[in-house]
Amino acid sequence: MNRPEIKKVAVIGAGVMGTGIALEFARFGYAVALYDLTEEVLQKSVRSAGEELALMVEAELISTDVAGEALGRMKMTTDIQEAVSEAGHVVEAVPEKLSLKQQIFERLDELCPAHVSLATNTSGLRANDCAARAGRHPERILITHYWQPAHLIPLVEVIGGKRTDPAVIQRVARLLRSVRKRVVVQERELPTAPAGWGNALQWVIGEQARKLINEGGCTPQLVDDLIRFGFGRRMTYTAQYIRADLIGLDFAYDLDKARGQEPWGPIKERVERGDLGMKSGRGFYDWSGDKANHFLRDFNLELIRLLKRDMERGDI
Repeated sequence: MNRPEIKKVAVIGAGVMGTGIALEFARFGYAVALYDLTEEVLQKSVRSAGEELALMVEAELISTDVAGEALGRMKMTTDIQEAVSEAGHVVEAVPEKLSLKQQIFERLDELCPAHVSLATNTSGLRANDCAARAGRHPERILITHYWQPAHLIPLVEVIGGKRTDPAVIQRVARLLRSVRKRVVVQERELPTAPAGWGNALQWVIGEQARKLINEGGCTPQLVDDLIRFGFGRRMTYTAQYIRADLIGLDFAYDLDKARGQEPWGPIKERVERGDLGMKSGRGFYDWSGDKANHFLRDFNLELIRLLKRDMERGDI
């Protein structure tokens, strides 16, 4: 199928997420139509977008000219047909109500030509369920899961449903990379909720936090302290497997052995061939040359910056 170059993006839903998504596409040169039911919601969205762009200018992320041009590319409408007219990609960002999303995708499937990709920004629902009433071209419906705030968090998960065409997944991934997103492509949804890998990780923390609070002694505020001032702070930089390389893969290997357990396969195979992480120059990542030293310097400088901020605020 001949797929025209995407020049316009339509966003359905002008709430916090929809505004951020629209703002990002506009910032990188795409014409954007933002749809919602009332002028009141749309005007609130315009004000919010202007404030966010002003903050980017203040932080020297963008220039005043870029901010003005971005705002000028965002067109507001209460007419969904007008919103999607000539759009090459449509993002739905309405509340997490399955019946509402099904209704919207049924309408979008009727209005949009077959080459137009249709994405839902859902956290907990499934593309296949959202597309249940779209009878014409369900193969162009998928998930693009943004993380709030959508215009400042780089990650977007691109997740295919049972009927999503792999070519559509790749096309949408390329589109998102054009607006400087870090794209994680997941060809098919997980068999159980949530649909995406990112929320599967995040929800584990949420469930464990509830368990700690329910058991008594731990409070919501203490959970946040544990994350904000502890492991969450370092995870911004080291995540999971960079951290393993930093500590040394032999640490986990030896710990499993001491517990009488067989080490996890991906660690076992690396340790037994001498790839121990940063100290050996290779683990899950390549740390050859000065890569480890440069990484640790940047990491420590960021921790120092945050320490200074916390002390100035009196948080520690």
